[in-house]
Amino acid sequence: MQEIIKKGHDYRIIPENFESATVFELKDVDKDSLKIELTKALEGELSDYAKGTNVEIFGSGADGLIFFETKVKEQNGRILCVEIPENYKNIQRREYSRVKFMGEIDLEGQNDNVLYVEDISAGGMKIITRKPLDAAKNYKLTIRLINNLNINCLLHPIRIEEQNDESGTSYAISGCYKDISSIDRIALVQYSFKVLMEAENKQNER
Repeated sequence: MQEIIKKGHDYRIIPENFESATVFELKDVDKDSLKIELTKALEGELSDYAKGTNVEIFGSGADGLIFFETKVKEQNGRILCVEIPENYKNIQRREYSRVKFMGEIDLEGQNDNVLYVEDISAGGMKIITRKPLDAAKNYKLTIRLINNLNINCLLHPIRIEEQNDESGTSYAISGCYKDISSIDRIALVQYSFKVLMEAENKQNER
């Protein structure tokens, strides 16, 4: 487990308050704990990483995305000591979950054309438009997640389907991301996990 974590990179950490999710630098790894630094966390977010807080960590590994849950053992400002988990999960591209999207997007030259985002995953998204997109083109895309995180990449249409109903004709565009950084893809995996967990919790409350 130590070697897997050491070889990983582009780590992100998410506390119980999702909006304080941030990147970190891995400072040290021993048999019991990780020493990390929250290099970009705001001062007001540090309180969400107090001793005893449960956190989730995502990173890029040799075989896909690394995911594990752990707990903060100690906090000293931006420096955290977190427990080494007993196990972890590799998330392959085919396992990316499609979820409802609650944020906003900015699609190059298409903002008046896009009606809404039907779903989103760490691999791509499905949008509904008034007019079809050009399947041979890559469109500059900005995704604004609910924690004020902006993700910039390209969207390449891979499937365009015409839809007709009482409101008229629209187009379902399924696209994949191009030129997306691993750190941004991890942020989308985190977002998907959060949405799935919230849906599961609501289901259990019924």
